[in-house]
Amino acid sequence: MKIPMMISADYATVDPITGKVHILGVFRAIYANEFPCQHNRMCLALIIEGEIADSNNPHELCVTLVDEDGIEIFSIEGAFEIPKSEPGIPPHCNVLLEFNDLRFEKPGQYCFHATINRDEAHGDTIIQVVRRVLGNT
Repeated sequence: MKIPMMISADYATVDPITGKVHILGVFRAIYANEFPCQHNRMCLALIIEGEIADSNNPHELCVTLVDEDGIEIFSIEGAFEIPKSEPGIPPHCNVLLEFNDLRFEKPGQYCFHATINRDEAHGDTIIQVVRRVLGNT
């Protein structure tokens, strides 16, 4: 298995008919006037691809958020299945996670790290949390 896409955005949804992932407001930085700060809403969108043998079997996804010092902010785990696909199309599934009121204690680099089946596959995406300089937008 692999995670070919992992991205942070303001909002994400999956069209129930086409299976298309709609992502709005992709970002890699959060700006704050003071710390600690709180980000009201964030979505993490992942596409997970597998092989035919991975279809309709239970798999485990773990997502952690760590700061630049390696301190874990939180970790979540959940089970998922990859549905069978049409011949010639690799089986895949879309995973959308929403985080509300996420708190950042200090500016710096934060990393979302995802693992499947205890490190069978993994992916990362980085978010910079930046102190806004007065006079800049």
